[in-house]
Amino acid sequence: MNLNSLFGEIFHECESCPKKKIELFMQFPTVHRDDWEAVTVVKPCLNNGPWIAGGSCLRWYQSQSVGASDIDVFCSDARQAADVIQRVKDTGRFNTKYESTNATTLSYWGQNGSTQWTIQIITRRFFKNIEDVIGSFDITVCEIATCGNEWILGPMTARDIREQNLRFKLPLQADAVKRLTKYWTYGYRPVKGTVELIAKNPNSKWQYTVEEDYQNAF
Repeated sequence: MNLNSLFGEIFHECESCPKKKIELFMQFPTVHRDDWEAVTVVKPCLNNGPWIAGGSCLRWYQSQSVGASDIDVFCSDARQAADVIQRVKDTGRFNTKYESTNATTLSYWGQNGSTQWTIQIITRRFFKNIEDVIGSFDITVCEIATCGNEWILGPMTARDIREQNLRFKLPLQADAVKRLTKYWTYGYRPVKGTVELIAKNPNSKWQYTVEEDYQNAF
């Protein structure tokens, strides 16, 4: 069987890597097969970014497709973020859902015209490396990233995924309430003291008046 006819020729040129090369990607071992096309548009690069981390990687780690969840993309600088946004737009199969100084969130349709992903490019902060990205998350099960070929995990991530623990890191972010509710409904159980800690946090944000702010809380 001709593998190119099965998977299609997907070329990835990473100009920022020390050794410029063009690779033929027929699969990303850490990514659910249903989501390969979206990852190819992002063009993640382990050494220099962009990087994919958070909820989408958590689903892939558990052999699930992203479904309706966002693919969150983190970048090293504003130019890299703009390049990712432009690549998605250049396909002509996109719709802008939200756009602000925090993030640009795009709906992207696959080549088959029926599969859709939500790709959120974070622009409110930029990162030095992939470890810096996962360190920015305040939930341990979200401290997970990949560029398609290997996992980068926080020190407690594998254990808390396996045991379904919902563990927050300090200091708490203002939108911890939203993510507590979200991951609790996913089946993760707050570790002892978590609910009380968030309830007593004076910076907790309990209401969202702008839909874009709610969508961009991660």
